[in-house]
Amino acid sequence: MSWTEWWRRGGSDEVGPDVDVASALESVDPESRDPNYWMRFGARVMRRAGTELARRRRMADLTVGDVLSGWARAILPTAILAAAVAALILMRTASVAAPVQTTVEDLLVAGLEDETIPATLSRDDGPVSMVAFAGERF
Repeated sequence: MSWTEWWRRGGSDEVGPDVDVASALESVDPESRDPNYWMRFGARVMRRAGTELARRRRMADLTVGDVLSGWARAILPTAILAAAVAALILMRTASVAAPVQTTVEDLLVAGLEDETIPATLSRDDGPVSMVAFAGERF
């Protein structure tokens, strides 16, 4: 049963069909001018979707290894290219002088004009403080 027949019958027992709406919908229904339109439409859609449905059916049998090997074909050359670009960038920056090594203490007191903690700790006028800075270089 087409939707126009359903509409002519009223769709349900509670509310009757609206004659104006039914005639307007019937005028835009392709089956009113071309019998079996919707059956041919469904067959045409399924025929055109056949290749995609077959591809999806094959994809259901793939394993994780198959997917990873498929990705490797695209990702591996890209990773090699990225590594080559990174190597070129590193070789260019290697010609620049090595940065001066700085201690943690130097970084903590940079720009301070007041007396620093190591200077305070080096004085012998009080008890030994429990805080000390490591002299490791980074």
